Amino acid sequence: MFFFLRRFLARVFDYGLFYFITVFISLILPFEMESKFFLLWALFIPVVWAPIEMVLLYTWQTTVGKKLFGLVLPHLSWKENFKRAFFFKKTQKPESRPIGIKRYFIALMLACSAGSALFLGDHISEAAVKYEQSMTAHGWVQYVSDAGHFQVQFPKKPVEQDVKHFESLNGDPLQINECKAPHKEAEFSVSYLDLPKKWKLFSAPTLLKGAMKVVHEHLNGAELIEKKLVKHKNYPAMDFKMKKEEKEIEGRLILVGNTLYKLWVVYAPDTPREQQHEIFVGSFTIK
Repeated sequence: MFFFLRRFLARVFDYGLFYFITVFISLILPFEMESKFFLLWALFIPVVWAPIEMVLLYTWQTTVGKKLFGLVLPHLSWKENFKRAFFFKKTQKPESRPIGIKRYFIALMLACSAGSALFLGDHISEAAVKYEQSMTAHGWVQYVSDAGHFQVQFPKKPVEQDVKHFESLNGDPLQINECKAPHKEAEFSVSYLDLPKKWKLFSAPTLLKGAMKVVHEHLNGAELIEKKLVKHKNYPAMDFKMKKEEKEIEGRLILVGNTLYKLWVVYAPDTPREQQHEIFVGSFTIK
């Protein structure tokens, strides 16, 4: 029974450690992962890990988890390791080398910690992203809007602008709320408005493209350099870049239910970016 438990915990440790590493690798990918991805990834970990385990067993006759629990296999062929890794056939049992009680309990705690990553991977990833942002954006101000149901980081305390009203194309009155924070040679702003309920008939991409067209038209003389549909924390969004005279604009439109948010940074010529736009947009969270 004790031997079976060591084998089980060794496998749990391998799965959890591999999952933990891949979750952190996802942080450097150029796109955001949806929460469902982490659940599906956890379910497929045994399949993805199997060929890696096969290589480790053939090369070193053990894995990190097995080594931790004092388990070593005899040298097996590729075919035998393949069957073992994919649970097709039981091969020779690993050799169980004695380990002390202290090492066993340390290994047990490590296995439980690594195994928990299979269920907490999305939370681990979210925490790591927030930590990375807080370190990069040291000195920035956390702004919380109860009315707008969002929070975001500004380089300095923002100023709330007067509410603006205007008539849309079909006569529905729209109210725009905005807050701005001028910083050195760049201006950061977040604005939001509630779209008419009848507009729900349109798809998210259609609404975002229509909103992008309106934003572009309201900036007289601005050149639209780039636009693309993206995801912002599972919400449909559109990134855009524009240029007006000497100033450059980077921004993102985010559609949350029936509310449209616009985040953008206006840069003066030759202003060092220092990832300010990425920090600003990445910190935007719906409450």
